Amino acid sequence: MGLALGVGVAKIGGLGSLGGCAEPLAEGTGADWNALARLLPGRVLRPGGVDFDDIATPWNLRWSDRPRPEGIVRAASAEDVRTAILWARDNGVPLVARSGGHSYAGYSTTDGLIIDVSTMTEIRYDPASERAFVNAGARNTHVYAALGEVDRTVTHGRCLGVGVAGLVLGGGVGFNMRRIGLTCDQLVETDIVTADGEILKCNASENADLFWAARGAGGGNFGIHTSFTFQTHAAPRLTVFNLVWRTRQEAVLRALLDVLHAAPNELGVKVSVTAKPVASAHAPEIAVNLLGQYAGTKAAFEELLTSVYQVARPDLRPGTEFIEEADYWPGQEKLSEPGHREFAYERSRYVMKPLSDTAIGVIFAHLRAWPETSVGAMWKGFLTGGAIRDVAPNATAFVHRRDWLLSGTEVNWTASDAPEQVKRSMTWMDGFHAAMRPYTSDECYQNFIDDGETDWRRAYYGENLERLVQIKRKHDPRNVFHYAQSVPLTI
Repeated sequence: MGLALGVGVAKIGGLGSLGGCAEPLAEGTGADWNALARLLPGRVLRPGGVDFDDIATPWNLRWSDRPRPEGIVRAASAEDVRTAILWARDNGVPLVARSGGHSYAGYSTTDGLIIDVSTMTEIRYDPASERAFVNAGARNTHVYAALGEVDRTVTHGRCLGVGVAGLVLGGGVGFNMRRIGLTCDQLVETDIVTADGEILKCNASENADLFWAARGAGGGNFGIHTSFTFQTHAAPRLTVFNLVWRTRQEAVLRALLDVLHAAPNELGVKVSVTAKPVASAHAPEIAVNLLGQYAGTKAAFEELLTSVYQVARPDLRPGTEFIEEADYWPGQEKLSEPGHREFAYERSRYVMKPLSDTAIGVIFAHLRAWPETSVGAMWKGFLTGGAIRDVAPNATAFVHRRDWLLSGTEVNWTASDAPEQVKRSMTWMDGFHAAMRPYTSDECYQNFIDDGETDWRRAYYGENLERLVQIKRKHDPRNVFHYAQSVPLTI
């Protein structure tokens, strides 16, 4: 018998309450929103209602000036999702699904109806099968609390506010991925509500085509998922670390990348080069950062870094920088971040072979020339390979199985930065992204969804695109689930 875990274990900023607006305001589309409110009493929010503006605001504040939705359904069950889909379809109201809402390109918002499953956060664990049953609104924070109770884990993210649904549907990168695979590799079953209102169970034997697509196509393409079942793994003791080098940065990065390319699967890291504004200087402060975990002792981890330490020792400023052994879930707390709303622009590419000295030079040259905002910019790389490569590129929709690094560029700012300043930084980042192209593949990570990517179909899906289009035609022939970069009906 399963154990109910992690129900309501945390409140993430911006979720608000389950309150509704008793008197829906005038319709913008001509749809009968009062009828929807009668079908789902207490679950339909309208402009002016309790928490509406807070819930409607996208995580990436870059898109906060987009038109607000006419309504939000805060679904509490698969039946609620079904009712909302059929109402929207029958009334010609555009819809999108939202779980955590962390779409980099703002695709989890619309001027029609948001079907929000973020209140569906229950997680159950079955000791007999060692499987976790996760409702679609659960976020990383709920996974931490629930699986921490039973000392089990999956490949999860470190940003506490990110929804499990978006994470797994787009593949799912995390510090466990080289050891036990991507999040989608641990998915054994999912329930989905389709455009026709069918509630389907998808696994290796039932609706296998949708199960294949659910492992990497990304969210909001074929229906709205309401639950996920994961095969969990034992949570080992770890060495966790956040190391920073502020001297000899280029030589340190060279040494680090050499170590990472040959690293054992027990190592999961993000390596980054950051640029931060300095009020008293005419150039940003540049630092190299290594953040992550090693499933082994501190001594064994530091032995891996011997060649890096010969170049320079990292700074260990109290409070933020550390290297220590810890039990698994307390260690994750050291590595996590809240995931509050922010202004962000991020682009990605996969790296197939070791980065050359020339590529490293490009990274540092661009970061030193960054036209500053008040926050920062960075190049980062998530170490891939390992167990990810044990799955064939066409075995799931997630095609990116032959690389060793997921490379990204990012810039952040605040509302206080002047529009011209932000525009300069975004233009700079597009140039940085283009300058790295000779050293990367043409593949991009679909969960770092990128409105600036022109050939996004092939970049996200590669050789799996044609099969995804066939599945789309079969299960959503009227393209009810669509947004700017959704799986298309035609290529």
